[in-house]
Order: sequence, then structure tokens, then C-alpha cells
Amino acid sequence: MSRSSKKKTKWVRPEKSSPPSASLFAGVVLVSAVGLTWIFWQGLWAGGGLIGGDLYTYFFPQKTFFADRLQAGEFPLWNSNIGHGFPLVAESQTGAFYPFNYFAYRFLPVNTAYNFVQILHYILAFVFTGLYVKRLGYSLIAALFAGLVYTYGWFPSRICLEWAIIGGAWLPLTLWCVESFFQTRYWRYPILLCFALAMQILPGHFNLAFITQLMLLFYIPARIWFSRDETTEQLKPYRRRTIILLLLAFISAYALSAVQLGPTWELKQLSQRAEVGERSHQPGYGHIPAWYFSQIVAPWAWYPYEVNLDAGLAPGTDATNQVEAHLYFGIAAVILIVIGTWLRAWTGDPRLVLLAIIGLLAMLYTPGWFLPITKHLPGFSFFTGPGRYGIVTTFAVAVIAGVSLERLTANWNTNLKFLTVAIVCLFTIADLWVVSRYVTYAAIIPNPPINQIEQSELKKICEKYGEPVRLFAPGANLPTLISVASTPVYLGIGPEQYFDPQTAMPEPLPFKKEDRPTADQIEWLQKAGVTHILSQHPLDLNLWPVKPVWSDFDKVINPAWGRFKEPLYFYELQGSRGRIAWTKPKAGQSASISTYRANEVIIEAETPTEDTLILTDLYYPGWKVYVDGQPAEVVLIDGMYRGVKVPAGKHQVIWNYQSGYFLIAGIISCVTLLILLMIAHFRFWHPLLLQMKNRTMEVKPD
Repeated sequence: MSRSSKKKTKWVRPEKSSPPSASLFAGVVLVSAVGLTWIFWQGLWAGGGLIGGDLYTYFFPQKTFFADRLQAGEFPLWNSNIGHGFPLVAESQTGAFYPFNYFAYRFLPVNTAYNFVQILHYILAFVFTGLYVKRLGYSLIAALFAGLVYTYGWFPSRICLEWAIIGGAWLPLTLWCVESFFQTRYWRYPILLCFALAMQILPGHFNLAFITQLMLLFYIPARIWFSRDETTEQLKPYRRRTIILLLLAFISAYALSAVQLGPTWELKQLSQRAEVGERSHQPGYGHIPAWYFSQIVAPWAWYPYEVNLDAGLAPGTDATNQVEAHLYFGIAAVILIVIGTWLRAWTGDPRLVLLAIIGLLAMLYTPGWFLPITKHLPGFSFFTGPGRYGIVTTFAVAVIAGVSLERLTANWNTNLKFLTVAIVCLFTIADLWVVSRYVTYAAIIPNPPINQIEQSELKKICEKYGEPVRLFAPGANLPTLISVASTPVYLGIGPEQYFDPQTAMPEPLPFKKEDRPTADQIEWLQKAGVTHILSQHPLDLNLWPVKPVWSDFDKVINPAWGRFKEPLYFYELQGSRGRIAWTKPKAGQSASISTYRANEVIIEAETPTEDTLILTDLYYPGWKVYVDGQPAEVVLIDGMYRGVKVPAGKHQVIWNYQSGYFLIAGIISCVTLLILLMIAHFRFWHPLLLQMKNRTMEVKPD
């Protein structure tokens, strides 16, 4: 290759687009973003639904409860269906305060709402990536290809993990805000950055929000002091103010998200994640084995394991799986980066060099090599999944590959350029589509079980009982789809009682046909208020104190469990406390639940002598109890449940969930929102009131 040919591809800052081209850019990017969702998720557009992975054992149980309570006119702070209850807001992945979630689950059926939120964020991820590339000064070609690689390289295989696309969609927008502020110094961009960071936090599962913030903490000072260009040189007199404003945006994002972060922080102290390495929390889970990086250039080498791709990932010190360890950008993107690097198509742009460095550092973190140090650091110790840092690598590759495609074809004939770009994009779409179907735990089906809830025979049977039903059943939280409580639980961050051997049901749990329940297990079930047992096989009535109730095919549970021919077996457990019970039962006592909502339980009770009334729901800070309207002391029962002493006579007992963390955090969020709106108002209408101190600086109204 001659020097002259290399010089032709040397980076030159592109001229800014004129308004008409900006409109065309926006239109093409938006149409492409929507069109790609139809190509990849046509089944969701047609009303189908996802099944597999954590969808029916984790996400749908939480979303169903949230939607039911919203549509009943109650905003739930507590989920009483999963296990013995848990703080719904604190566990975070319901995303109760995420605006899109609230409106989707308030007004749409659960499956439609879930599909809507997923597709919307695929569109946002593509559009935001395009905006960032355009802000760097590159053309539509670079924007489209970058959006394609980022959005459909990292996320489709993780379609069973809702938090992936919801959190990842906002990462490009945060970088766009930073670059926009560098170029214009308009205050609107730090304010928008604050909201973008908050939108990553509010849906819960803060891992990608944390990764984005780490990326920005590296990107911002590096851009200002080291990765210099025309923009950052103009910022030289205002570096301190720039850093201060962006730092305030970070702090404001935490304050704005306090309504979510506060309760989660409280739960973290009381959960299985209180200490690193305890029980189910292993920070190294979800790493990418170093030798598995071969998937980047030869993913097909792993397809012999298509029945169980995890079998190809030999176990190491920490567990991982095909989805957590997935990292693929498309063959075309890799080739473009290699050629673009050789011909220096992008290496002259310091911003892209910085992105490449950040992407490489993120990639080096994915095998978990640095965990012996980072697992003891704040933030790092809270999360699992080192492989998730691959999202940063994917973004860097996407942008650089997009720029390489633009620069390499810059001097080509228009028709040839269009044909080449079209072929590269179509090939990449096909490439990413195929890989996303091989590496996944989820599938799209036309009529998912979540749409059949009202036709569930089990749901109809359970509704006939006079008090709330609690099941002992396999499948983690899945049975709660039919609006009953179920134990054991599956929670990413859950109250310690569910994981402490002193309070949890003795293991191994007797779910298999050959398992024989122990006396301790039967006693635990009875004390835990389990009223029924849902089994995948007939129970031995000589071993289990149960009464058969029903056996047949259920339109929700059977297909969700993949049991299309075998019936289910539903039994009533004898000797159970039920949802409420007296510690010393005697003649003349009675107790009945008149109201049972997420945040409130009302019980009508009568006892001839003073006794303790047990509610077999979880003991957790924030629950207050009132007897005849007067505050009473909450009594801890069996290390796990709630109780209250009731004097002789007829009384009304009211349990209310009043989280102090939630109240304080909610006030902080509201005050922060008001302050941000006031600043935005004054900056737009009265820019002179809040201008920077340097009077020689041009004031730019927002």
C-alpha cells in the first residue's frame, strides 16, 4: 500500500450538516431503528411473546403483580406474592418508578407492555448511538452502521434479561450529552445528562448504570486533558467549570434517583449480598473465559454445542453461561476495524482513539482477572457479571467500525458507495440475526402463557378459598403469575431470611418424585403458612399430610414449565397456620382478613384472652401495626414472620408498609427534580441570571 493511498484516508473533521441534511439524518435513522426491530423481533410486533431464561421465573412474576396492583388503583411498594413478601421498590427490577414501565403496565396487558418496553429501547439505543456519531461530526453511513452493531451485537442474545437493553439504551445518550456540552457549553446538556443517568438507574439492576458511570469518569477527564482536539482546546479556559458542572450532573442523577436507590440500599444491608462471597453472591459469576474471545472472529466454532452451548464453557473458579459470556460484533465490523486501522481511517481522531482504549480496558476486565482487587471496592463488590463490561467494548467497536466504513468509502463513486454500504449492512444484519438465535435462552412464540392467565384453572380454584393462598412449588416465582403467593423464591437481591439456613426451609427441597420430605420440612411448611402444594408428580399420601384437590392441565403453568402432556397435581396442606394464626389457639378465638393489599393488611380479630396474632408474611423494617387505630409493637415470630399482641375482645388489626427510607428518598428525588426544572427554566428564559462568572464568556441562551 503506498503512502499516498494512506494519506487519502487520513482523518479530517467533517463539516457540520446543514438543517435539511439534519432532518434527513433524523428521518433515516428513526425509520432504520424501527425497521430493524421488525426484522429482529417480528414475532413481538405480531403480538407474540418471549419464553425462556428468567422471563417466567423472575421478570413476569414481578411485572404481573405490579400491573395488577396499578390497575387496581394501588401503587405497590411491597410484593406479597413472592415467598412471604419483599420490598418491591427496593429489589429494584420491577422498575416501579421508571416512567416507561409505569405507563406501560398501568394501561397495557402484561405481555404487550413487556414487548413495548423492549422494542422501544431497541429503537432508543439505535437512535442515541446515531446521535453520538453525528455529534462527533460523522455522516449517516457511520451512524447507521454504528447503531446496527451496538444495538444488535450485544443485546439480542440477552433478550431474556430485560435490564440489558433498558440500561444499555441510555449509554450512548450520556456520551452525546457530554460531547454536546463540550462543543456548545449549553447548560441544557449537563441537565439532560442528569436525566439520562437517572433513567439508567430507575429501572433497577444498576450494573449497566455503574459501568456507564465508570466509562464517563474515564472519558470526561481524558477528553479534556489528554484526548485533545479543536473542541477541548476551546474549553481550556473553562476546564474547571466544565468538570464542576458535569460532576454536579452526576450527583444530581443520584439525588434524582434516590427514590429507587434509598430503599435498595436498605435492602442491600439486609440481604444475601450484605457481604461479598456470601451464599448466592459471587462477583465472578458471568465472566468471559479468555479463550472464549475466539467467538469474536469465529462464533460458528461453538455451534456444535447448539443444544447446550453452556457445555462448551468449561467450568472455572466462577460459573458463567453463554449469554453472560456473549461478545460478538459481526464479522464485517471486525474486518472494517482491521482495514481502517491499517489505513489510518480513524486513528487520527483522538476521540476514537480514546474510545478504543476504553473499549480495550473493558474487554480486559471481562475475564474477571482483576476481581481479586475490585471485589473489595465499592460498587464493584455489589455486582456480578464481569462479562457485562463487554457492552463498552461493543460500543467502541461499533462507533469505530462505522467511522471506518464511512472513511474507507469517502472518495468512492456514489453508486458504488451506496451498493457497498448496503451489502455490508445487509450482511451484518443477517450475521447478527443468526448469531442471536444460536446464543440465547429465549424464544418467541405466537401465544405465550402470560396471555392465558384469565383462563387458568388453578387461578379459578385458588380464588374460591376464603384466605390468601400460599403454594410450595418448583419453578421459583412462576406460580405467582396466577395471583397467589409461592415459595421458595428467586430474587437477585432478597431479604436475608430467604437465604439464611436458620430461617429458610431445610434443604434439599423435596421436589423430585423420589424425594421424601423430612419432619423438619413438613413443620417448616406448616409454620410458614403454606396452604397448598403444587407438584409435577403425584405425592405419596403416606409421606405428605395433604389432601388432593385437583389434577389436570393448566393453561399458564403447564406451558410455562414445558409440560405439554403431563398433568399438574394440586394438594391442600393439612395443619398449616395459613396466612394468619394465633400463637395459643383456644375456643372463642377468630381472625379473618377483610382487606389484603400490597401495602396494607386489615384483620378482624377476636380473642377471649390476650394472645399474639401471627401474620405469616415477612418481618421487614417499615411494616407498622395498629390495633384499633393505636400503634402497637411488631413482634418477630420464628425469626421470619410478623406478629402483634392483641388484648382480649374484638379488635381491628391493621398492617401498613411505611418505609422510612422510601419517604426520605422520595422527598430528595422530588426536591432535586424541582431544582433541575427551575434551573432549566431560568437558563432558557433568563440566561443572564445563571451565566458563568467569566463576564467575557459569551452567554448562550438555552
